[in-house]
Amino acid sequence: MKFKKPDNENYCAIIVSLNMMINLENCDNIQGTMIFGNQVIVSKNAKSGDIGIYFPAETQLSIDYMKENNLYRHPEHNNDKNVKGYVEDNRRVKTVRMRGYMSCGLFMPLESISFCYDKDKLEIGDMFDELRSTKICNKYIIIKKVAMPGTKGQRKRVKESKCLTGQFRFHHDTTQLGRNLHRFGKNDFISVSYKMHGASAIVSKVLCKKNINLFYKTLRWAGVPIIDTEYDNLYASRKVIKNDDMREIKHAFYNEDIWGLANTRLQPFLLDGMTIYAEIVGYLPTGQSIQKGYDYGCPMGEFDIYIYRITYTNVSGIPFEFSFRQVTDWCKDRGLKSVPQLFYGRVKKLFRYPGGRAYVKHYDENATFQVNLLNVLKGMYLEKDCYMCKNDVPGEGVVVRLELNHFEAYKLKSFRFLERESKQYDKGEVDIEEVG
Repeated sequence: MKFKKPDNENYCAIIVSLNMMINLENCDNIQGTMIFGNQVIVSKNAKSGDIGIYFPAETQLSIDYMKENNLYRHPEHNNDKNVKGYVEDNRRVKTVRMRGYMSCGLFMPLESISFCYDKDKLEIGDMFDELRSTKICNKYIIIKKVAMPGTKGQRKRVKESKCLTGQFRFHHDTTQLGRNLHRFGKNDFISVSYKMHGASAIVSKVLCKKNINLFYKTLRWAGVPIIDTEYDNLYASRKVIKNDDMREIKHAFYNEDIWGLANTRLQPFLLDGMTIYAEIVGYLPTGQSIQKGYDYGCPMGEFDIYIYRITYTNVSGIPFEFSFRQVTDWCKDRGLKSVPQLFYGRVKKLFRYPGGRAYVKHYDENATFQVNLLNVLKGMYLEKDCYMCKNDVPGEGVVVRLELNHFEAYKLKSFRFLERESKQYDKGEVDIEEVG
């Protein structure tokens, strides 16, 4: 590998080649292009075959990259004080409309990284967030300080985790479908599920360290076999385990532990080795929205849990994956909810291929299979209102999962949702997922 793996592949620089230019009416200086299924506004001088760097929306460019390329809207921050750029001081790549046309991401020439790297060494498909120790970009996150109650004047206590290596697993960041179309074939089994906008939760009963007293610790030190593991409950947000302290002295980081409430609801259904991955939607008990505007039919002050993934991990730490059909059946048998399934079957059935001919209006017989897959999914499921919400908000999108022995799924978001999300970031509104 020429450079280290990006911290987050959804928000990193990617080397791409332009292959389709879109004329935009009444626009003399700009045109459109499609990059990983997203329309991106580029210069009128750009042409098919040009190789450059694509930055996805909600990526934050580094200070060095901004300065070297004179991208700051306020020229006093640029190396050339006479050049005015088009990126705000927060260095964020935004989802925007330019003269009424959608643009989701930023395309830059290869020369833009010449200040720190030899552009001729880069190849199409390369992904990076730094080059030769020079930071290029990262995921944009709004930083807001949250006070920890009950800790003033207290000595910081060292935490002793009960987690065993290989037992508990966070859900990895789902990557974008547009960058992974090569993974799909016409005969592959897939599930298409509704992507819900809430707070991710993980509830598990996995093998953990057992809290043993000094006497048993002494016996173990003397060589006496001691059972020092047990199946125990762990629950987490998307990136933080909430109850892994062996001494169980807890301080609530938030006024409402929505993940703990979800854990209480799901814990009775857990068997040894089981982990449930779910989305919590609706409201906190205080009446505050989990995600602003997205009620998913919940009454004020109530929430729902929708399960999208289940695993079983054996004592050796080897995980076994439930198929999406098994997830939905397991939930149905127990009176629980799974994320809504929109399609399940072979990809070619999504195209409705009786006798080899497609009948979906979004299908183009002259286009490649990958382009058709993307266009059919976008045409059937995106840019619609959230049908589950009473409030008037756009649906987030869909998740397309390959039905394999391991978990492999990709997300496809609507432009309307990304545009709304971008405006919330403009206002400094923090996503519960980022601070949880």
